[in-house]
Amino acid sequence: MRHYKNLIFDLDDTLLDFQDNERNSLEVIFNKYGIPFEEKTINEYKTINRGFWSKIEKGLIDKEEALSKRFEDFFALYGYDIDGKEVERDYQDCLTRGHKILPMSMEVLKELRDRGYKIFAGTNGVGRTQHQRLKDSKMGELFDDVFISEEMGVEKPNIEFFKIIFDKYDFLSKEDTLMIGDNLASDIKGANNFGIDCVWFNPMGKDRNGVAVTYEIKELVELLEILKKEALVTA
Repeated sequence: MRHYKNLIFDLDDTLLDFQDNERNSLEVIFNKYGIPFEEKTINEYKTINRGFWSKIEKGLIDKEEALSKRFEDFFALYGYDIDGKEVERDYQDCLTRGHKILPMSMEVLKELRDRGYKIFAGTNGVGRTQHQRLKDSKMGELFDDVFISEEMGVEKPNIEFFKIIFDKYDFLSKEDTLMIGDNLASDIKGANNFGIDCVWFNPMGKDRNGVAVTYEIKELVELLEILKKEALVTA
């Protein structure tokens, strides 16, 4: 085990409950445009959305274009010709108002700060949305710094995302930095690409699909025990 000193946390579905936020926001959007809010329509949107995020993470499409195009493609299923940018603005306004915290997130972050770890947020997201959610949840004050892909101009899993963080803080090293996140395609593959260890937060028990994982947890509090054991081994 390595002696970790620095921790990079994903936000959505790692510390903040994006699934709850997304569902509530979609309900507002669907109701506004007369789309039935039901599992079928939610899953149709999510399928389209996942496709666009996959292209974003692979660098195949501009993020701003993708976020508006996802709604244009979804509404086209129901015969709507809408302004994707307008719907995206409405959607982001809704997302900004949601900041439900996942169980034990605050407690774990506070404990880690007390232990002396440097804690960073590293998220693929929209700047104003993520900043507002961090402010409203009171979580933002627990981080030493926050890195948001829109403001950085690059998404996880691109190694440039991590390089920007490391270039800003010369005390960071790959040997003592750990990435914690729920998304195999962005968080975990990003850590692998850059050459740092990772913790996959996997509460639903999903399959790894061949992706290399240093540690795997189902509850965030398990991270505390991993770091405690690692510290004892290297002491």
